[in-house]
Amino acid sequence: MRTSTKLILTAACIGTLGFAGLSRVVFAKQPQSFVAIARQNHNGMQVAEVSDGDGEKNDDAEEQQEAAKLQSLAKITAQQAQQTVEASLGAKAKSVKLENEDGNLVYSVEIGQQDIKVDAGNGKVIYAENANQQDEKNEANRPKSSIQVKETNDDK
Repeated sequence: MRTSTKLILTAACIGTLGFAGLSRVVFAKQPQSFVAIARQNHNGMQVAEVSDGDGEKNDDAEEQQEAAKLQSLAKITAQQAQQTVEASLGAKAKSVKLENEDGNLVYSVEIGQQDIKVDAGNGKVIYAENANQQDEKNEANRPKSSIQVKETNDDK
């Protein structure tokens, strides 16, 4: 009877340790990044998802701070920007991202092959460009958003 009790206790300990190790793997923190993508969860609450994919972990905190800073400056939500563009084009958006585009705070709404920039301050469509052919010559002539932000230099 003592031997069977020892076996049961040993099996319980090993099982507990194995379960603890498995839960660490399952709940391991995934890398996060700068690009915030807003979408609604099942409760109708707006949730920002972040995804990086570059494998670097040391810049995540800075990127999250930058994303939070941009989000705090925006006067409209990603959902409002998406609704504006979808209503004007009559098509469904693939993605909506809040960006610092050359010092302009804009939502970038992707529909089909178009990348539509929406002013994050007043919700007006600023301009649209073909997602595959970004014309850098016309950047100086593009309208500015109502919210100007300091440009960050990502090359450092």
